[in-house]
Amino acid sequence: MRGSLPGRSTPTGGRSHDLASNAPRKSGLPALSEVPTKVVTPEVMWAPARIAERDGVTREAVLKLARDYVEDHDLTVERDARGRIATINVVAYDLIRSRVGDPSKAQTRQRPVAPKHLTELNSYDEALRQKTWHEAEKRRLELAELKGALIRKDRLQAAILTCGEEIVRVLDRLPQAANDLSIAVAKDGEHGLRTALKALASRLRADVAAALTNIAAGSPAQDEDGAGGAAGGE
Repeated sequence: MRGSLPGRSTPTGGRSHDLASNAPRKSGLPALSEVPTKVVTPEVMWAPARIAERDGVTREAVLKLARDYVEDHDLTVERDARGRIATINVVAYDLIRSRVGDPSKAQTRQRPVAPKHLTELNSYDEALRQKTWHEAEKRRLELAELKGALIRKDRLQAAILTCGEEIVRVLDRLPQAANDLSIAVAKDGEHGLRTALKALASRLRADVAAALTNIAAGSPAQDEDGAGGAAGGE
């Protein structure tokens, strides 16, 4: 099966704080499923308003994208007591948006906004600290993808669907065994039927295993974009 990008509300409701806590969703590009390590710093967890301020869009626009990313890509978020998105992993948010964002629907700066955090970010030390945390978080997500720890949800769900179809196809052949079973009953009664059923079950297991092996053999070890998969929301 193919792998997925950060995001992982195995990435879907949305997960909280760590990517691995987010739950599964519809599957689409990057759906970062499970991440082996937790987000260890609040530096990458931003309030929706802060992201909106940075991007020059409304808070509602950010929340709408965040909810979609939580549902489809397991974006990591933290919720308040009422279940609303309180903070968002901004690194995973940017990464998912860069991969699945529709240029025709890209967020655009609507109006100049006076940054509330201007004083804080004007500090060289603070800016450097923020950059360091962001780079560290981005590298952590990328490394998790390379290790196969992040599974793209859309690819995973597509693979599950394909496997299910193959299993059903094998089970649909059961009626073909009716004649063999009736002969076994006529010849050896209950014992004959039991023996025939065991043999049939063994054949079905072998057929299912062969079908799933063929699916796995035809799947790339990595996604075409080189990522393993993506990353919870309101």
